[in-house]
Amino acid sequence: MDIMQIVVTIGGSALIGATLWFFFGKRGDTGGQGGGELYTCPMHPWITSSDPTADCSLCGMKLVRQGSGTGR
Repeated sequence: MDIMQIVVTIGGSALIGATLWFFFGKRGDTGGQGGGELYTCPMHPWITSSDPTADCSLCGMKLVRQGSGTGR
């Protein structure tokens, strides 16, 4: 029983770590493009990319230029 608790604890920690990396670990990916614009999801502003053709990883919406309004 003790070994099973250890396995479950290690597995749970690995799952939490992978989830945190998926959502927050890719932020340092904007370097090397020298002054490129940043695009963000209108519904999830913490989702950003330097790629103008990217989609939000949570809802699938097209990313818009950061700081641009909705045009209304």
